[in-house]
Amino acid sequence: MGHAARQASGVYKPILQRLTGDTWSNVTLPAAAAPYRFNAAAATSTSNLWLAAQLNTSGDSHAVLRWNGTAWSTFKVPLSFQPSDIATAGSGSTWVVSSTAAKHWNGTAWADTPIGIKPRAITAVSPTSAWAVGWAGEGLPAAAHWNGTAWSTVPFPKIDGVDAKSEIASTLSDVYAASENDVWAVGSVRVLDESGKRVSRSVLAHWNGTAWSNVLGAPGTYLTNVASDGAGGIWVSAGTAMRHRTAAGVWSDETLAQPTGTKAVPAELALRPGTTTMWAVGWTSNSATGWADLAHWRSN
Repeated sequence: MGHAARQASGVYKPILQRLTGDTWSNVTLPAAAAPYRFNAAAATSTSNLWLAAQLNTSGDSHAVLRWNGTAWSTFKVPLSFQPSDIATAGSGSTWVVSSTAAKHWNGTAWADTPIGIKPRAITAVSPTSAWAVGWAGEGLPAAAHWNGTAWSTVPFPKIDGVDAKSEIASTLSDVYAASENDVWAVGSVRVLDESGKRVSRSVLAHWNGTAWSNVLGAPGTYLTNVASDGAGGIWVSAGTAMRHRTAAGVWSDETLAQPTGTKAVPAELALRPGTTTMWAVGWTSNSATGWADLAHWRSN
């Protein structure tokens, strides 16, 4: 595990790092990035990198930033559209979503596209296939698919006992597509137990090309992220707890290390392309000093 870019708690500045060999190093950002903090990144190559950026200071817009291998471009989006996740299938097809909407880049311009759900995460399979997950209706997990022309809501299995009156929506929070017919999503639902108490239960969902299926975890569980393991399986996370599922369906558990006296907060999982090495990125915070350190964890 390595640390870099110490910041005072509650103070944010945009940071982008690149992995070369086993070393993470800061990437010089354009002045236009200064008002923002980054919510998500997506890339298909060193000449097609996209960042979803949320306004962090006073200003009139959020933004999407792009690196084309030579220079940065900044695309401003309205304050009503707060970018939460981004996905790209190449320089001519990129998606960014907020809590209520989706925008598509066709290589020349951005266009608003009705999506039918409240998206939390998005993944691109190809320019003519993308999946978004989140919630819809009365706080129910939901998924939508882009076919190259329009979004359609794909039926998601009904989960008995979901508490539609809960202030916390039952939602899918992350999605990963291995292929058109192999898509994984994770999240959590708020359900009423036998005594009528609201409890959280994790959701692990899978699309097999025909229909979604899901498995609920025990009361008190949740899942936040899912990513490829590079060998046909997946990694899922819940806080510092990491769970691995092999292509054969065998599960194992690991826990992220954290320095004594600190709280670890992993935010994203990512596979290093061409390997089975998994990286988690987030930060560790120290309540005594008020400092937060950018942190990376490596699976092997």
